Amino acid sequence: MKGFLSLLLTSIVNGVTTQAEINMRTAADGRHQPFITTFTLPDEHPAWPEGTIMVQAMDNTTPIPGEATALTSSATSNIIGVLQSRVAENETSGNVMIHGSCPAEILKYVPSTGPADATAAQIAALRVAGIYV
Repeated sequence: MKGFLSLLLTSIVNGVTTQAEINMRTAADGRHQPFITTFTLPDEHPAWPEGTIMVQAMDNTTPIPGEATALTSSATSNIIGVLQSRVAENETSGNVMIHGSCPAEILKYVPSTGPADATAAQIAALRVAGIYV
């Protein structure tokens, strides 16, 4: 029995069946209870990190209910919240914190050149939307 147990434990420790990366980082920092909801994301988009500023998706000038996209400029209009956790490239949905608190250091918008730190005006707009920074 002792030899079998040793063999079993060795197999479990030394055997690798798969490797997975688990990202436990989230935008909510626990200072204020968050309200998080799921939005549909655009069909094509790059990966976005947690803390990405999200805006209401629009069809010309009409908001599309239940759809959000990352803010791609230094604008402050239509901000609805921040991405709670990272989403992969072309992922179809994402969890958006629409009320709660998060650290200012993680807030980003995503121009075509890659993620950029949120501006003071964007942080002010997030506070109006209910995100405490």
